[in-house]
Amino acid sequence: MLKKFWRISSLKYLAAFLIPLVFVMMTTQGLDNDSWGVLAEGRYIANNGVYYEDVLSMHDGLSTVVQNYGFAVIFYWIFNLFGAAGIYVFMLVLSFLVCLFVYKICMLISEKNTNLSLLLMMITSIVLTFSGFSVTRAQMVSFVIFLALIYVLELYVKTGKKKYLWWIPAFSLAQVNLHASLWPMLFLVILTFMVDMFVTSKIEHKKEHKIVPLFVSGAVSLLLGLINPYGLSMLTVMFKVYGDAAFSDLVIELSPFGPLENAENAIFYILLGAVIFLYAFGKRQNARIRYLLMLLGFLALGLNTIKGLSQVILVMFFPLALLYKNVKIGKIFDVKICNNAAVAWVGGLALLTFVAVLPVVMLGVSNDYPEHGLVEAMDIIDVYEDGRDKRSLKIYTGYNIGGYVEYRGYRAYMDPRGCDFMKKLNGREDILQEWVDFRGGKIDKNEFLSKYSFDYLIAENDPFYGSANDGYELVYKNEDTKLEVYKKIQLVD
Repeated sequence: MLKKFWRISSLKYLAAFLIPLVFVMMTTQGLDNDSWGVLAEGRYIANNGVYYEDVLSMHDGLSTVVQNYGFAVIFYWIFNLFGAAGIYVFMLVLSFLVCLFVYKICMLISEKNTNLSLLLMMITSIVLTFSGFSVTRAQMVSFVIFLALIYVLELYVKTGKKKYLWWIPAFSLAQVNLHASLWPMLFLVILTFMVDMFVTSKIEHKKEHKIVPLFVSGAVSLLLGLINPYGLSMLTVMFKVYGDAAFSDLVIELSPFGPLENAENAIFYILLGAVIFLYAFGKRQNARIRYLLMLLGFLALGLNTIKGLSQVILVMFFPLALLYKNVKIGKIFDVKICNNAAVAWVGGLALLTFVAVLPVVMLGVSNDYPEHGLVEAMDIIDVYEDGRDKRSLKIYTGYNIGGYVEYRGYRAYMDPRGCDFMKKLNGREDILQEWVDFRGGKIDKNEFLSKYSFDYLIAENDPFYGSANDGYELVYKNEDTKLEVYKKIQLVD
């Protein structure tokens, strides 16, 4: 078995799967900023159970829906056992699974055109990585479930065996309890396959088609979405916050996708144009409606919000796998045409690069800390509050750094959850808009301080930074990261 694995012809698989992972390690070398808030959520749920009122921030009585509660617990368990390095390896495993499912799907679509499937898999993964989607967040799990769904649907279309449809309700149940915000995407995929089957049955004048079992499976999956700790609220959160100006401005992934904002965006449009060009000159008699519906449908979402762009990338190259399934690209991969030594060099170099880069990145991840000098700032607060109940303190933070403050056991004014601070969700107060107004100078600084009477102010690019505040003393300043900590002066009678 080992000898078979190390054949020259096997090295193309080794290279094809390792090269995308090397790109992931080159572009993502630490924990995502949101990770600390997710760890705080996971720690609380693992120790106390699911909560329905916010327990992390300094605000009392805010209703909440933890859409990624299942992922947060898994995330925390991995971190608790293996540290940041374990989280990073988990991301690499998920990246590998993304590659594997894209490859398997392309193999089904192209009728086992191995070289074409490997090439499209590599391009998909690399584009996904350079677009900023291969990170330590719940979306990676969603990508795997999303692609697994497409894979079993392709198997069902190809074989007609209903046993594959049993996976769909399981995917729905897993998605809603791990990362509910992307749960609706599963049904958009199912819908494209149903439309494809309906149109195909009409064109081919079939009296029987496969749409009914799929409809039943989809209906069951829809009902199973209600099996979660928050019920219907879990499924409607994103629809409530979608389009909110304050939230969209803060969350980059909810902002529109601009073609000229950076090089990555421009590259995406170039690749999209290439796909359209290749589609126009491909054997369109092989085209299937479902691939075009997925591409155009998710493209509409992706151009409206960057978050939707990830699904576009995942499905973008599937039409090419079908249109060019008979094309032989042996000049790139096939050892019968390529020099065996060249294939061996590419495979060997990919392996050596992966083995060399992985420990370096892992060492950096193991020592990974939040940005902005926040660790030092929190260490200073720990020294001042040694022996005091951290949960009794109120700390002013902005949107980006609140998650780490909460991870350290303190209660923050604001954190990256964002939507939890909107009145339409928490049922009490529009704190997010208040913070936006405060940063914009619409709320007086002293009025703001009087309302909340913070114990500490962690100032970063806001009205508190660089200016003395009545009743507070500066206890920490980091010139490099532009961060200050102010402590409330305790008056002595």
